[in-house]
Parts: sequence; structure tokens; C-alpha cells
Amino acid sequence: MNRIVRALAIPTPRTRWWLLAAVLLVLVAISSGVGIRNGFTYDDVYVIQQNGIVHSLHEWWRLFARSYWPRTYGGDGYRPITMLAFAIEWVVGGGSPAIFHATNVVLYGAVTLAVFWLASALLPLSAAWVVAALFAVQPVHVEAVASTVGQSELWVALLLIVAIGAYVRRRLTGSLPLRSGVAICACYAVALFAKEHAIVLPALLIAAEALILRDERPFGKRLVALRPLVLCMTLIAVLYLAARSAVKGGEISGFQPFIVFQALDLSYWNRVLTMIGVVPEWVRLLLWPARLSTEYAPPYVDIAQGPSLVQLPGLLLLVGIIGLGIVLWKRRDVARVASFGIAWLCITLLPASNFVVPAGIIVAERTLFLPSLGALLVLGALEPWLLERINRLRSNDVSGVTRVVAAAAFACMLVAGSWRSAARSAVWHDNERLFAQAVVDAPQSYRAHYMLGAWMFETGRKKEGEHHYRRAIALFPYDPFMSYNLAVQYQMSGMYAAAVPLYRWTFDIAPRFRQGEGRENLALCLTYLNEVAPAREQAFLAMQYGGARLKDLRRIVQFSDSVLGKKPNAAIGAKRPSRSEVVRPSLHGNLPADLQITGVLRVTKD
Repeated sequence: MNRIVRALAIPTPRTRWWLLAAVLLVLVAISSGVGIRNGFTYDDVYVIQQNGIVHSLHEWWRLFARSYWPRTYGGDGYRPITMLAFAIEWVVGGGSPAIFHATNVVLYGAVTLAVFWLASALLPLSAAWVVAALFAVQPVHVEAVASTVGQSELWVALLLIVAIGAYVRRRLTGSLPLRSGVAICACYAVALFAKEHAIVLPALLIAAEALILRDERPFGKRLVALRPLVLCMTLIAVLYLAARSAVKGGEISGFQPFIVFQALDLSYWNRVLTMIGVVPEWVRLLLWPARLSTEYAPPYVDIAQGPSLVQLPGLLLLVGIIGLGIVLWKRRDVARVASFGIAWLCITLLPASNFVVPAGIIVAERTLFLPSLGALLVLGALEPWLLERINRLRSNDVSGVTRVVAAAAFACMLVAGSWRSAARSAVWHDNERLFAQAVVDAPQSYRAHYMLGAWMFETGRKKEGEHHYRRAIALFPYDPFMSYNLAVQYQMSGMYAAAVPLYRWTFDIAPRFRQGEGRENLALCLTYLNEVAPAREQAFLAMQYGGARLKDLRRIVQFSDSVLGKKPNAAIGAKRPSRSEVVRPSLHGNLPADLQITGVLRVTKD
């Protein structure tokens, strides 16, 4: 009988377990409780505060036929269980954000207890508590807990950890009973409809069977015994994907808040190389999250255009981590728990890694919530190893001092983690504080300046907004959202000469980006500048692309014809230009001269 089974065979007083659990809840309250005072920030505003769909439980079942993001913002995602939870919380709290944040903190406490429950099945009780305590104060979790839309991460983590815990505990003592299999399938179904990345649960079960559980039967026969459960879960996944496809139209990729990969027309391999270069950032956030940010974007993150030395550290880390997992799997006892932790980390990180499908983000701290448990299981597996070596010390005095030093170091880690998490939770109080802090945290991230600039414009501070937009464009002029939105702001302020080069630059870097409405705006700007021939050309292009207002476009054409002395032209169906005819900028090129805006908005702050 291996050490895991022996540990399970030793009865643990319930009072002791629940006392340790109570301390974990105190740690959660200290590290995240301050977030209850926060308001709606960032995506919360669009998904919850301004989304009337989740403001009522009337015909709540219709949420299963709705996309997660409102159609106005692209209609991405399919998470009806999360939306139902939002609707319940809105009705209960009358729209108060405090109810949403309190729910997140309660869920975080539940996930932490589930981590303790799972870890205590794999490790000695003290090591399991170390894992759960570090999980409770991990600063990288703040984005998932302090942001109300991060609630989907909490639901998925709770359901998947409970499912894995139920499976491991049952299999360690024998075969899996039918009721446990049904419960696991139920957790899987609810988790999938809470957020898409729950789809990895079958892979986690197979990893647990292969890496943790000892069985006299060959692994092939064990998989045969597992087949009914896997088939049932496969059916659930197919039904979920069918429902998601019916609502979203069959698209698999995630929400696209910015389209760096698409705008640069990166190949699959360049996307993978980019993410290999990100591996050190993942490791840093999981093991030493002293610096946090809401925006991880170029040029802070290097976008690969072929192999380079920039990717070498990430490649070495990736190969080393996978190799370590294989080496530990060949050993016995708690070393296999560390191997399972590495497998957990790799499997749960895969959906947001961009290795399989474009995830819409490069790095987001909320996507590390579930993977972080894998890293902590590796650290937890070190605790018995360290204690064993401390006990081997010849002098009892040296052994005692070493224990005290180790305990003090661990206590300092908990204090530091709690303080950092609480301080970071307060940053999510409102958009003003959040976006301003993002520029401080990541001054070389174009997205940080872009979001602050957009917020400044939204709150009427146009001069400051222009400054941050232009800083974002200088850092990374290849995201069409930036140049397009700044052009719109210039146009709304009557600065048509400044808007025209930004519209043209947008269409150069992303030929299919908002071509209809964008070219209509460009045609209007050119008309106001009395450049009637180019305005007429852009109006015809806007008609071809669609999505524009035909009445306004016809007026532009008529005005242009009258100025140019032409008869009305009915030949609207000219050949649409191909992408190959559009000059695409090099990633490392300089900003074109016509983008060096000289006009500055001269307005005062509100």
C-alpha cells in the first residue's frame, strides 16, 4: 500500500479538519473581502450593468438561447448558467454590485475548501492545508474574484475540483459507483454551461487515473472501465457544443477584445511561437505574482514573426516542466502528486493558451485561476519531502530550529499574499482607479494606454484621452480598434483632417475591419474637407461592403457629382479590391508620416 492510501487509512478528527477549514475561510476573507465594496468595472459594465437581459428572471430559460456578450458588443461566448446566476443576483440585490462581489467571495471560499478536500486525498493533512492556504491568498486570483464577470471562473473551478475530488476519493478506495459517476457528469454539464474551458474535465480524469491511482490492472483495462463515464461526458460535451453553435453560429474561438493575431495575419506557428515566449510570464505569475496587470499586450509581449532567441527561455521552461512531470511520474508516493500537478497545469491552461484555437487574449490573470492549483500541488508535494529531510538531521535542536524557520517563512508568505491580494482587490473599485493603475503597472502595454484613453474620452476628458490613444498607437500601431476609435473621436470633434489618415491606416492594417461604416465615416470627413472625388469613391466602396446608411451615402454621391459636374453614376457594383492589393505594414516598421497627427484637441478637463 502506497503512502497516499496509508494517509487515507489514518482517521482524521473532523473537528481538526473543520478548524483548519475555518482558518482557510479567514484567509479568504482577509485577502478578498475588501472587494465587496467595489463597483462594476471593465467588462462588468457591458455584460451585467448595461445588459437588460440579466436584470430579470422573467422567462429565465431564454438565457440558454442567448450569447454571453450582448449582440451590440459582438455576441461572443455562451455561458447561460453564469448569466442565470447574474440574473438571480441582480434581482436579489436590486442591481447592487455588492451582492455580486459578495457572491464571488463566498464562491472563492467554497473553491478553497474544495481544494483542501481534494488535496487532503492526495497529500498528508499538513501539506494539503499548505496547498489550500496558498490558494486562498494567491494574488493572481484577484482578477477572477474582484471582477464580477470573473464569477464564471469560480463556478467552473468549484465544479471541476469537486468532480475530480469525488473521482479520486472513490477510486482510491475501490471502483467508481454509479451515483458518483452521475454526480461527476452533472458537475461537468453545469460547468460547461458556466464557461467553455470546463471541457477539459475528461482529460483531468484520465490524468488522475494514470498519474495518481495505483491499480494492479493494466492501464488499458482501467481505461475500458472508465469508458462509460468518458462516453457520457463526451455526449454532454457534444450537446453543449451543439447548443453553443446554434446560438453563436458555429464559431469555436473565444471573445476577441483585440485582434493582434488577426490584424498581423499571423500564421498558426507564429501564434504558437508567441505563446512559447509568454511561458516565463505564466511561471512568474504562478510562483511570484508581485507585479500584476490587467493588460498584457505588445510591445511588452513580443509578437513572433518566426523563431528567435526571445522564445528560447520559454521553450526551455516548457520542455523542462513537461520533462519534470514525466520524471516524477516514474517515482512513487507524493512525487506522483507533483506529476499530476504539472499535468493539471498544462491541461487547464491549454484552452486559453492559443496553442489550439485563438483565445482572444495573450495573457489574462483570470485564466490562471484554475491552472494555479496545479502549480500549488507541486509545491504541496515538496512539504513531506522537506519534513522528511528535516527529521533526518542528527541534532534535535537543529531540527527544531529548522522547523521554526520553515513555519515562519510560510507564515510570511501567507501575510504577504494576503496583503498583496487585498491591495490589488481595492484597485478594482472603479474604472477610474483600474485603468489609471493599468498604465502604472504596464507602461509598455499599448492596451493599458488604449483602455485609459477610451475611458478618458467616455468621461469627457478628450485631451488626456487623445494623449493615451496616441501613446498606444506609438507603442503598437497594428490594432485597428485604436486607430478607428481615435478617428471617430476626431470626427465627432470636427477634426476631419486628423481623422482621415487614421481611417486610411485602419483599412490598410485590417482590410475587412468595419469597412462599411468606416468608409462611410471616411467619406463624410472627405466631404467636409471638400475632397469630393475621394469622398465619392469611399461612398461607393461603403455601399459595396454593406453595413452603412445608404441614404447618407447617396447624398454624398449626389453632392460630389454636382460639384464635379457629373451625371449620377449607377455603376455602383465595381470590383471589390482584394487583400493582395492592400499594402500591409511590417511589424517592425515606423509609423507612416501621415499618421503623425498635428492637430491636438484643445479642451479643458471636466
